[in-house]
Amino acid sequence: MSSFNREQSGNGPGHDEGHADRHADTHWSAQAEGWAEHWARLADPAREAVAAAVGIGPGTRLLDVGCGSGEFCALADGRGAAVSGIDAGGGMIRIAHRRLPLADLRVGEAERLPWDANSFDVVTAFNSLQFADDFLTALGEMRRVARPGGLVAVCNWGRREDCELKPIFDALDDGQPPAIQDSPPLGEPGELERLARESGLEPVASADVDVPYETPDRDTLCRALLVDAGLHGIEEGADEAVRAAVERAAQFRRTDGSYRFENRFRYIVAAVGN
Repeated sequence: MSSFNREQSGNGPGHDEGHADRHADTHWSAQAEGWAEHWARLADPAREAVAAAVGIGPGTRLLDVGCGSGEFCALADGRGAAVSGIDAGGGMIRIAHRRLPLADLRVGEAERLPWDANSFDVVTAFNSLQFADDFLTALGEMRRVARPGGLVAVCNWGRREDCELKPIFDALDDGQPPAIQDSPPLGEPGELERLARESGLEPVASADVDVPYETPDRDTLCRALLVDAGLHGIEEGADEAVRAAVERAAQFRRTDGSYRFENRFRYIVAAVGN
């Protein structure tokens, strides 16, 4: 899953206890087709960078946690990997299954991965762990199912000041309850590394990746933002919130009527001890 969690807290629950899983199974499933259409490809440059950093190739046993509609699983499958994926949103998994009918794709929670220890060479998560009830538990589960000497890669939005979509999402959030934040945002340099070490992993690489977002016109941007509003449970006043967000996006509109927003993702790769 890749929608921008507004305050990406890395310690403790990002939502009320138990809410994240219900949130994923309702809002994300209901918006799965729209998300796949409008937002799924945003992370493609980061997916390519992570795939290269962890050396995915023929025979790599890969698990993608929070696999969404299966974009990274499809990339890894195209490189010959043995692909598995899990997502809390059943609607997302149904789309992923259409793309990869033979892959091991399951509905489930990041904190309780239904695989044995030492099952994978590489375990990844793209903008998904912040939706878990407990980030560190989910990261510990990723370490558990990776083999000794294997790799765990986590990728999230970078610093908020490096993401031009931030003020647009902020406009959508106006009037919504503030998100809980009890540690530095995940995009801050050093924060993912700190959490990895706290989970018993040893960071070995990190990088920022440019992930621009483009829409061809205002109507497409409106539809994309309505999907994002639905993902985060913004129902009452959603149309008004989207109009306000589109007005704020005027500075990113180009002369041909299209929009382009410059953003950055940040990833780390961490090793599992022998």
